[in-house]
Amino acid sequence: MANVTREPVDAFAPLRQAVNRFMEDGFAGPERALFLLGRTFPVDVMETPDEYVVEATLMGIRPEDVQITTAGNTVTIRAGHKAGKRDEKEVTYLRRERVERFAPEVGRTITLPGSFDAEKVKAVYEHGMLTIHIAKDEESKEHAVPVQVKQAAAK
Repeated sequence: MANVTREPVDAFAPLRQAVNRFMEDGFAGPERALFLLGRTFPVDVMETPDEYVVEATLMGIRPEDVQITTAGNTVTIRAGHKAGKRDEKEVTYLRRERVERFAPEVGRTITLPGSFDAEKVKAVYEHGMLTIHIAKDEESKEHAVPVQVKQAAAK
């Protein structure tokens, strides 16, 4: 077996590449930091002509542990479950990675570009995916504006 010498810097190439990608993509705000740290959940927000749709991935969270509230043009999703019933004195952790043990509740507040009727918000939870349908107010819907054509005056 031949001895292969490597440059000591080569061992850090993957880390350097990850940092470069992170710096190029930018740090978009506190939501991204929380997502990267595992302290929140990912959401997609979509708009159709009649409604806004919010999809949130809440794997491992029971539907009864999900709370949705609205205020103004925002929707807040709070999700979480109680920390385990296990007495912390009877165990020694060899590895402790699950976030819910440290912070049992996580949440996201989404600000929508238009107003909506809070009475027309519907939420469905299926297989770890929360889908919220938010009907737009008539004022928020796109309306066509007719263009009048002005005839040039005859001379």
